[in-house]
Amino acid sequence: MAEDLVLDTAIRDWVLIPLSVVMVLIGVLRHIVSKLMRSSQTPDAKIVREGQVMLRARNLRTAANFIPSKAFRARKLYYCNELVCAQNLFPWIL
Repeated sequence: MAEDLVLDTAIRDWVLIPLSVVMVLIGVLRHIVSKLMRSSQTPDAKIVREGQVMLRARNLRTAANFIPSKAFRARKLYYCNELVCAQNLFPWIL
C-alpha cells in the first residue's frame, strides 16, 4: 500500500499560506480596480429620450409597408404629439 502524503509545516507556513493570502488580495484588488474603472455617470435623460424616439420612428418607417395606413397614421400622430413636437426635439417631423 502507498504511504500517506505528509505536508511539512515549513512548506505550509512559508508557501501555501502566503500564496493563499496573495490570491485573496489579488481578487480584492481586481474588484476595486474594476469598480473604479466603471463609469458612474448617468446618461442625460433628453439624449436617451431622443435616441428612443428616433429608434421607434425608424422601426415605424421600416414597418410602414406591413401595417394598414390607418395604423401608420395613428402611430405617426403618436410620435408627433406633445412628447416630440412640444419639446421641439425633432422639428422636421411635422
